[in-house]
Amino acid sequence: MTTLASPWWLLLMIGLVPLIWWAWRRPTRPALTWSSIRIAKLVKPTWATRTRWVIPALRTGAVVALIVLLARPIRGDQEISHHADGVAIQLLIDRSGSMRALDMDPDRLSADRLHVARVVAEDFVLGEGDLKGREHDLVGLISFASVPRVASPLTYDYEFLGEAIGRTRIATDQEGAGTAIGDALALAVARLADLEDRPDLETDDIASRVVILLTDGEDTDSEIPPLKAAELAAAFGIKVYTIAVGQPGGGLVPVPVVDPFGRDVLDYRPVNVDTQTLQAIADQTGGAFFQASDAHGLRDVYEAIDKLERTTIAQQSFLHVTDLAVDRVRVAGWLLPPLLLIPIALVLLEMIASATRWRTVP
Repeated sequence: MTTLASPWWLLLMIGLVPLIWWAWRRPTRPALTWSSIRIAKLVKPTWATRTRWVIPALRTGAVVALIVLLARPIRGDQEISHHADGVAIQLLIDRSGSMRALDMDPDRLSADRLHVARVVAEDFVLGEGDLKGREHDLVGLISFASVPRVASPLTYDYEFLGEAIGRTRIATDQEGAGTAIGDALALAVARLADLEDRPDLETDDIASRVVILLTDGEDTDSEIPPLKAAELAAAFGIKVYTIAVGQPGGGLVPVPVVDPFGRDVLDYRPVNVDTQTLQAIADQTGGAFFQASDAHGLRDVYEAIDKLERTTIAQQSFLHVTDLAVDRVRVAGWLLPPLLLIPIALVLLEMIASATRWRTVP
């Protein structure tokens, strides 16, 4: 954007151009007196004589340029600065044996609880539909059964994290298919508390740290009780959002098993979720407790958390002003010199022209 800082100067001085030209005009009386100029009229004018207008043109151009510079032409370039205060999010996903129950997606009876949890968690990270995805946030993944393990460190690489979520599988009996909620939560707190020790990450702009704990059961294998882990989270200022998946109130749910003849069959088994402990963890850390009985409900839960934990982006606008008279400016890739050089150049050209080919006797 180019404008004039003092446009009234231009309007005032334009009217003075004729006066300035009249003041600089040379007298019209002859320098030499002759009895007759008849012979002089027979001499053909040279190209220098025919182009005598160059001298007043240079002088007028210099005056006009000075008037324009008095009006102070300036160029304003708007600069916008963005600052994002991100969130560090540690996802905890239960992969115990009970997560193979087939009660979360009535449209797809082959989709177990873990499959539904993976799909919605990926959409929460990468964005899909009403889930906007994470941006400027550190997100990590810990999956747990009898033992928690870090599936993805806290990272800004959301594609890698999405792949880690997709690779999460139900724990086998050899691995330990129990549920260690307390140990998993304690590990998540430790990972979030040690963010300052990660030299590979920019953690100065992390505004808050949260854990999203998803499970369908009750703690069976932890060395650290869940409520003790919640105390650690609260001590570090970490909020925990807990999600109980499955049918409320327990009851019998379809679980695929292998019968004694080696056939895959459905067996209806009770799966109880400890909602009381999950509610206490959320209350103790300043988070919230949610319950989801199907895929749509789980998506609604993540949408609610997404709205609660959003990155704060501050935007400031600056106007960088360049005085075209004395500052160089870049236009269309070209670096132009200060405009003050224009009248100086015109005056110098007039002086050189007047002292050489267009010189006149006094």
